[in-house]
Amino acid sequence: MSRETAFATKLPTDLKETLDEVCERLGLRKSFVVEQALREKLEDLLDSEDLRAAIKEASGFHSWESIKKSLKIVE
Repeated sequence: MSRETAFATKLPTDLKETLDEVCERLGLRKSFVVEQALREKLEDLLDSEDLRAAIKEASGFHSWESIKKSLKIVE
């Protein structure tokens, strides 16, 4: 079950006017467009943070020779 709450913020006038025009032209509700945009942006931000964390945790490049040696693989 999804709960909803009001969300108010100030936007630049030109952005608000563009949102109004696009929604009117396409027959969309502003709340739908804003919600979808926020979800996408949040997902992008989280993906970016996950990538930064993965890069920090990465051990770097290891040559195939050093991997074989550490695993004691003999060819």
